[in-house]
This record gives sequence, C-alpha cells and structure tokens, in this order.
Amino acid sequence: MAKNKKKKKNIFQKFWAFRRKLWCQRIIPNLITNGARIFFYRYIGFKHIGKHVFIGMKCYLDDLEPKMLFVEDNVSISYGVYFACHGKGQDHQPITIKKGAYIGARSTIISPVPGGIEIGENAIVGAGSLVNRSIPSGETWAGNPARKIK
Repeated sequence: MAKNKKKKKNIFQKFWAFRRKLWCQRIIPNLITNGARIFFYRYIGFKHIGKHVFIGMKCYLDDLEPKMLFVEDNVSISYGVYFACHGKGQDHQPITIKKGAYIGARSTIISPVPGGIEIGENAIVGAGSLVNRSIPSGETWAGNPARKIK
C-alpha cells in the first residue's frame, strides 16, 4: 500500500514539474503586463519576489528550484534575462538579488559556487553580461564574464 502511495506522489510531482515548466517557459514570459507576470511567477512557486519588482518579458527563471531565487524590493530585471540555479553535475545554489539592483537585458545569472551568488544593493549588471560570481553593493559590472567597470 505504501509503495502505491509513493508512486502516486511521484506522478503528482512529475505533473506539477511539467506544469510549472510550461507556465514558466511558455506562458508567463509572454504576458504583456508586469503585474500578471509577477502574480503567476508567485503562483507557480517563486515565493521570494519582493514589492515593486519589474521582471521583463522573455525572462527565464529556473523552474527546477523556484525557492532558490530571492528577489528583494525595487529590483528591475530587464528583458530576456536568464537565471540558472544549477548546472550539470552541480547542486542547486541560491541566487539573491538585493534591493534596488538593476539587471540589463539578455544577461545570464548562473550560480556555480557553493553558497550561491548575490547581486548587492543598487548594483548594476550591464546588458548581455554573464554573472557567475557575487557582485558587491553599488558597483557596476558588465561583460562576459562580468567584471567591475565602475
């Protein structure tokens, strides 16, 4: 009996993962209004999205571990930004974006290091950057990989 219950739970988890992936990759990024995008991201499991946050269209939030992405208040994430909390053969690591940070269009934020990465308060990430380590508060970083420019 316990084996059958475990099997049902596993099927439910797979269904939920599929549903979250569908919503996260195909539906939410194409919604026209920011309020709708934020609402549905929270609905499918991204519970750590603060107030007055802008998440642009065509962004990819890591749907395998929605609890690993922390976005504080007054953050702006421009269009087409990609977040990955894991990679092949890696454990899942958190990504934290502190208050007032700005992430430019088409940037990629990956968390390859144990303990995750953090983008500090009022930090700026230039468009098209690859961020693979923490960025201190108030600094501007850009490039591939991202380096301090200001």
